[in-house]
Amino acid sequence: MSSALGDAGAAPLSAADAELPPQLAAAFAAGGEMGRRLANFDWSGTPLGHPRHWPAALVNAVGMMLASSAQIVMFWGEDELAFYNDAYLPTIGGKHPDALCQPARTHWAETWDVLAPLLAGVRRTGRSYHAEDHPFLLDRHGFLEQTYFNVSYDPVRVADGSVGGVFCIVAETTGRVLGERRLRLLAELGSELADVGTAGVLGQAVAAVLDRHRSDVPFAQVWLRDEAQQLTLVGHSGGVPPAAAPAALVRALDDRVGGVEAGDLLDEPPVDAADRALVLPITAANQTAGALVVGVSRRLPLTGGYRDLFNLVAVQISRSVERGQIIRRLRALADAAVAVNTARSTADVLRVAARHALDLVEMVRVVVTAGGIRAEEDTGDGATTDPSFVLPLTGTGTAPLGELRVWGPAIDGAETDEAALTQLARLVGVRLENAQLFEAEHRVATTLQHSLLPRSLPRLAGAVVASRYLPGTADVEVGGDWYDAIVLNDQELVLVIGDVVGKGVQAAAAMGQLRNALRAYLLEGFDPGESLTRLNRLVASTEHRSFATVFCLLFHPGTGRLRYASAGHPSPLLIGGGGVTFLHDRALGPPVGAVPDGTYRTVEGELRSGRRLLLYTDGLIEDRQVDIDEALAQLCVDAAGPSEHVADLIDAVLGQVDGRPRRDDVAVIALEAAEPHRFSLRLPADPARLSVLRKRLEDFLVAHGVGETDLFDLTVAISEAAANAIEHPVDPAEPTIGVEVAIEERTVVATVRDSGRWREPTGAGFRGRGLSLIRALGELSVGRTPTGTEVTLRRRLQE
Repeated sequence: MSSALGDAGAAPLSAADAELPPQLAAAFAAGGEMGRRLANFDWSGTPLGHPRHWPAALVNAVGMMLASSAQIVMFWGEDELAFYNDAYLPTIGGKHPDALCQPARTHWAETWDVLAPLLAGVRRTGRSYHAEDHPFLLDRHGFLEQTYFNVSYDPVRVADGSVGGVFCIVAETTGRVLGERRLRLLAELGSELADVGTAGVLGQAVAAVLDRHRSDVPFAQVWLRDEAQQLTLVGHSGGVPPAAAPAALVRALDDRVGGVEAGDLLDEPPVDAADRALVLPITAANQTAGALVVGVSRRLPLTGGYRDLFNLVAVQISRSVERGQIIRRLRALADAAVAVNTARSTADVLRVAARHALDLVEMVRVVVTAGGIRAEEDTGDGATTDPSFVLPLTGTGTAPLGELRVWGPAIDGAETDEAALTQLARLVGVRLENAQLFEAEHRVATTLQHSLLPRSLPRLAGAVVASRYLPGTADVEVGGDWYDAIVLNDQELVLVIGDVVGKGVQAAAAMGQLRNALRAYLLEGFDPGESLTRLNRLVASTEHRSFATVFCLLFHPGTGRLRYASAGHPSPLLIGGGGVTFLHDRALGPPVGAVPDGTYRTVEGELRSGRRLLLYTDGLIEDRQVDIDEALAQLCVDAAGPSEHVADLIDAVLGQVDGRPRRDDVAVIALEAAEPHRFSLRLPADPARLSVLRKRLEDFLVAHGVGETDLFDLTVAISEAAANAIEHPVDPAEPTIGVEVAIEERTVVATVRDSGRWREPTGAGFRGRGLSLIRALGELSVGRTPTGTEVTLRRRLQE
C-alpha cells in the first residue's frame, strides 16, 4: 500500500501532469498533503484508472474537497473508494494513509454496519442524509473508540444522472457530546445527593445515577468505612461485587495506588470495561472515609477530562458524606457549573458566578470583577472588613482575567469552602476567557458588517425602496448577510441581497469583499448574470474560498424593465396582480464559490406599476420548529396583506421573527414600481398613519430633485391637509382619506379627499387654521360636494 501512495521521494504522475484536467492539476497543487498524495498515487491498480479518464463529476468533487477547510471524506464508485482532505486527517487518525483510495468496507470495517446503510441510502434515493451527533465506533487510535459527528452525506451525480459517489462533510462533536452527557451525570448526581441521609441511601443514589451512564462508567462501587473503620459496600452498578472488600482494593486505597484489576472486583467485568479500574478516595473532614471504584470504558481514551469526571464524582460523594451543609454546597457547585457554562457574555458570567458563589458557601458578600466589569451579591447580614478568600480567575493560561472576593464569618470547614470556591473560580475563568474571545470577535464582525451596509437608500422616480436588517440575537455570532442598493446613470436601480456561509469575523470580511466586488462590476456596466459570473471567478481565485448565495437585479422605472440573476439565493416574492408568487420557480445558478467555472444568466422580465418585489435572506424563513415549505407559505400570507408603503410590507413579514430569539441574521429589502411622476395613497382616517404619507411623499419629492425649502413646505402643507381630512369630516361614508400627488412641469399638485362634510370653524384658538397655513404655502382650492370634500394644493417649485 505504501508504494501505491508514494512517499516524499516518489515521482509524481509522470505522463499525467500534461494530461491532467487543469482543474484537477490545480486542485492537487493547492491541496496540501492530500493533494500531494493524490498526485503521487499509483492509479494503475485501481478501478478508476488514470485521472485524465475520470468523469467530470469526480474531478469537480475532488477539487471541491481538497479546496475546502471543512472535514470531508468522499466515497466513490461501487467499491466506495475513499478520498479525503487535509482537514479530515485528525478524524481518520491511524487509518491514514492506508485508507486512501481503498474500499471503505476494508478500513471502516468496525463501523461498516452503520456506515454502509447510510451510504447505500444516499446512492439509492439520490437524497442527502444529514444528522447531528451521529454515533460511530471507530478504530483510529489503536482501540475501538466511541465517537460522535455532525454529518451531511450528499450524492455526487455523474453525467447520466446516477449517483457516482457520496460527498461526506463531517464535524466531530465527540468532545461536546461527552462533555454534555458528563455534565448531565454530575448534575443528576448532585440532584440525587441533595437530600440523602444514611450511607445506604447515599450508596443507592450514587449507584442509580452511575448505572444510567454506563457509556462513561461501565461499573461502579461505593465503599464507606463503618464504625470499625472497615470498608463496607453501600452501592454498586454494572456487576455483582464481593461481599467484603478485596485485599487489592484495600491496598490500592491505603497506598494511593489509584488502580486495581477489574477481575479482582467482579467475577465477570462488563465487556466494555477496561482491564483496570480506578480507585478514588472518598474524604470527609480531611479523612479518608471510603473508596469510589469506577470502571473505565475501553471505548474512550482516558484523557484528563475523563479523569476529571471521576474525580468530580468522588468529590461529590465525599461532600455528601459530610453534614447537610456540604450536601447543599455540592448541589450548588453542580448548578454553578451548568449556569456558568451557559452564560455567553462577560457580564453574564460574572453575574452568574457571584450568585452561585453565595449559594456554594455560607458567606455574606461576593464581588467578582473582570475587564472593568463588576458583579456583586450581598445577603445584607454584614461582612468582615477584609475578604475571607481572594481567588484569581484564570483561563487556559496563567495570566489572571479577573478576581473573586468573598466575605464572611469564620466557619468550620474553611478549607472545604476554599476548595469549592477554587473549583468555581476555575470554571468561571475558563468560561470568562471564552466569553471575552467571543465578545471581541463579535464586536469586530458587527462593526465590519454594519459599516458595509448602506447608510441610506437611493431615491429614484418610479421606484420606492425600503429595507431592514435584524442581527441574530446576542448569543449568536454575527453572520454574513448583506444588501446593497445603488443607482446607475440616474436611470436604473440596482438591488442586491446576499448571504455568506459561516459566521463571525471571517464571514463578515468575506461579505465585505463580495459586496464591494459585485458593486464594482455593476458600476462598470455588466448585467446581473455577467457580474455574478465574474464574482464567482474572483472567489475561485482566492486562497480562502467563500460560499455565498446572491440575488442581483436591475430595474428601470421608466420602462418597467427588470433584469436579474441568482446564485442559489431564495427567490424573491412578486406581490401584486391579485396575489403573491415567486419571481422564479427554479434555481437559476449555484451559490457563488460552489462551482469554480460556473456561469450565470440574466433573466428579463417586467415589473408593472403598483407591483412589488420582496428580497430576503434565509434567516427570515429558517426555523427549527417549522418546515421550510410551511415557513415560505406563511411568508406569502404575510406579504399578501394590505400595506400602503413597502416599509409596511417589511414590518408585516418581519412580524414572525422580530422580537424572538434568532439563530441567523435577517436582511430584507422591498421594491415597489410606481408611476414616475405621480402617486396615490388611501389611508385609514387615523392620525398615526400620517407617517406613511410623509415617508412616501419624501421619497417621491427627493427622487424628483425637490429642494429642501420646497420639500419642507410641501410636507407641512400636505400633511396638514390630510390631518384636516381626518379630523373635520362629519359622518364620513368611509373611514378613509385619499391622497394624490403629481409633478407636472415643475409644479406639484396635491389633492386630498374625504367622504364627509366638514364642521364649521369656530374661529377661536389655533384649531381650524389649517387651511390658512396651507394657503400660505401654495395655491389652495377647496371643493365641497354631497360625496365629500376635496382640497387641492398647487405649488411651483423653485428653480
